[in-house]
Amino acid sequence: MGVLHALREEEGAARARFEEALTHDAGHYRARMNIGNLDLEAGRLPEAEAAYREVLKLAPEYDGAHHNLGVALRRQGKLYESVGSIRKAQRLGVSGARAAAKEDMQEQLRLNPHLRWIRAAIFIGVLLLLGVLLWLNRGRA
Repeated sequence: MGVLHALREEEGAARARFEEALTHDAGHYRARMNIGNLDLEAGRLPEAEAAYREVLKLAPEYDGAHHNLGVALRRQGKLYESVGSIRKAQRLGVSGARAAAKEDMQEQLRLNPHLRWIRAAIFIGVLLLLGVLLWLNRGRA
């Protein structure tokens, strides 16, 4: 509900819903992130920075919090720290995308037996090619 209020630009109602979520679960890092986003949008930069730092205590690998912290820092003129935070967000984003792609490929291999056969055939083909290259190169060394 908080996100819906935020989309409608009803900041007070959105903040109330996010704070309500935090009373039920103090570790709800997404609610805390959304409070930081409200502060960032309203130009309350120190408050946004503090909220994002709290999020990172709860979820240190959350790339969105690193990115938004970098934005809040940049807007406060803390450029060096901002760059570090945004770079960390980019690294985490890339590693997250890799993990998701690997998980997706494993799921595809599990669901589609043809892909398993193709993978096995490629592996055998590479082994055969390496064997032929080694055999052809045996007298040259």
